[in-house]
Amino acid sequence: MRLRRLRLLALVFLSGSAVMVIELAGSRLLTPIFGSSVFVWGSIIGVVLTSLAIGYYLGGRLSDLRPDPRLLDTIVFTGGVLAVSIPFFSPVGIEVALSAGLEERWGALVACLVLLAPANLLLGMVSPFAVKLATKELKELGTSAGYLYAISTLGSIFGTFGTVFIFIPAVDVRTIFLGVGLVLMVASLLRLGSASKATFALLLIFLISPLGLMSNQVVVASGEVVELRETPYNSLVVARNGDLQILYLNGLPHSGMSLEDPYDLVFRYTKLFEVVLAINRGGESVLFIGGGGFSGPKYFLKNFPNIIVEVVEIDPVVIEAAKSYFNVPDDPRLVIHNDDGRVFLQRVDRQFDAIIIDAYAKTYVPYHMLTLEFFRLVRDRLERGGVVVSNMIASVTGDTSEILWSTVKTMSLVFPKIYVVKASEQAAPLVQNIILVACVEKDCDLLGSLEGWGNKELESLVVNGLWSRIPDLSEYKVLTDNYSPVESMINPVTGRPYSVELERGEYSIPALLMGGSNSLALVVIALAAAYWVGSLITGASGAVAYRRGG
Repeated sequence: MRLRRLRLLALVFLSGSAVMVIELAGSRLLTPIFGSSVFVWGSIIGVVLTSLAIGYYLGGRLSDLRPDPRLLDTIVFTGGVLAVSIPFFSPVGIEVALSAGLEERWGALVACLVLLAPANLLLGMVSPFAVKLATKELKELGTSAGYLYAISTLGSIFGTFGTVFIFIPAVDVRTIFLGVGLVLMVASLLRLGSASKATFALLLIFLISPLGLMSNQVVVASGEVVELRETPYNSLVVARNGDLQILYLNGLPHSGMSLEDPYDLVFRYTKLFEVVLAINRGGESVLFIGGGGFSGPKYFLKNFPNIIVEVVEIDPVVIEAAKSYFNVPDDPRLVIHNDDGRVFLQRVDRQFDAIIIDAYAKTYVPYHMLTLEFFRLVRDRLERGGVVVSNMIASVTGDTSEILWSTVKTMSLVFPKIYVVKASEQAAPLVQNIILVACVEKDCDLLGSLEGWGNKELESLVVNGLWSRIPDLSEYKVLTDNYSPVESMINPVTGRPYSVELERGEYSIPALLMGGSNSLALVVIALAAAYWVGSLITGASGAVAYRRGG
C-alpha cells in the first residue's frame, strides 16, 4: 500500500514538473521563428493554462467513471509519448502556421496549440485522477486534494528552476523534450502491459539510432550550421555560407564576418557606426551596448589605435561564441562586460565619448532600453561633445514606422540634435536597419563632420541615407518606464519580410530548414503517438459505456 501511494505521488510530481519543462522548452522552438514578444509568451502561457483547465475537467470526469490506476498510467504514458513527439513535429506545426499567412501574434498561438496543447492536456488530467484514487473517505477529500496539488506544484517549481538553470544551459531543446517524455513513460510502465514496454523499447532504440539523433528542431539559418546552442537568453546558431560566417540569435542574423578578412564590416549598417568618431574626433572611449559577433568593436580596435572599446553583452554564451567563431582579439584596449546594458550604465561611474546601441532586434526590443529614463541615463554617461548611435529596425514611413518616430520623439527630449539615416537602399515603407545619430551638443553637424574625415564610403552612405522628411512628432508617443508599448509597435514590423544587406549584395533569411528531420522519423513517432492516443480514447469510451450501462 505504501509503495502504491509513493508511485502515485511520483506520477503527480513528475507530471507537474513536465508541464513547466514543456512550457519553457517550448518557447525555444517558437522564438527563432516568431520572436520573444509578449504575444509569443502570452500564447504559450495561455495555451498551457487552457490545456490544463480542460485536462483538470476531463481527468476528474474520467476518474469518476473509471477510477483504475492502470488508466492513470495510460494517461501519463501517452503524455510522455506526446512530449517525445514535440521536437519531431515542430517543423510541421510551425510550417502550418506560416503557410496560413499568419503573423507573429496568431502564428505563435496556432503553433502552440498544435505542439504544446496535447501533452499538457493529458498531464493536466493526472492530479484530479490521483485525488480520486488517493481518497478513501469523503472526509479525507480536502486533505488529499490539497496534499496532491501541493506535490504537483512542487513538481512545477522543480521543472521551472531545473529547466531554466540546468537543462537549457546544459543540453539542446530536443534532448530536454526526449528526456521528460522518456521519464514519464518509465514512471508509468509498471502496471501497463507488453504494448507499453514494446513502445518504450522501440522509441528508445529509435531515438539513440542515427536516424533519431539526426532529427532535430527547426533551425533558421543559411549554409552549414557550425554551432547550435540554447543560451539563457537566445537560440544561437553560427552558420557558414561560403566566405561568410553569420551569427543568428532567435532566427535573425545579428553579426557577419568575412573569413578572408575578419575585421571587415559585412553588414552595411555597421559601417555607419564610425560617424561617432567623425563627429567627436577627439574621442578616446567608445561603449557598445550589444556585442553579437563584435564586428563594430573589432573594426574600431583595428582602425583607431588610440580608442578604448568597452562592450556590454547580456548573454554569456554570445560572448563565448564571438570569441570562438568571430576572431575577437585578445587586446588590452577591449573590455567586455557580461551585463544588461541599462544596469551597467546605472552601475558605472564614468563617462564615454560615444555610445553605440546595437541591442534591438526585429522581433524583440528590450523596452527598458527604449524609454525616456534610459536615454537620460545614456546622456549622463556621455562626455561633453559625446555622440550616440542607435540601430533601429523599422521603416521610415507607413504602419511599421511608429516605433522609429516614437523613439525619435523620446530621444529629442534628451538630445538637442538627432539625425535619421537609412542604412540601406530599400524603399522607405520597407522594414530595414535605420541609424539614429544623437548629439549632446546642439551645434552638431553630421554632414560637415565627414568633410576631411577620409572615409568616402561612409560619407556616401550618410549622404544617400540621410532622411530629412521628419513627420509631425506630436502624433507619436513618448516612451517611458511606466508606458512603453513596444510590443504592439514591433508587431507590424514582424509581419513584414526582412532582409539584411551585405557588402556583397542582399542576404535574405531563408524559410524553414529542418535539421535532418525526414518522413521516416515522423512516421515512427506519429504511429506511436496515434496508438497510445487511440488506446486512451478507447479506455475512456469504455468507461463511459460502462457507466451508462450500469
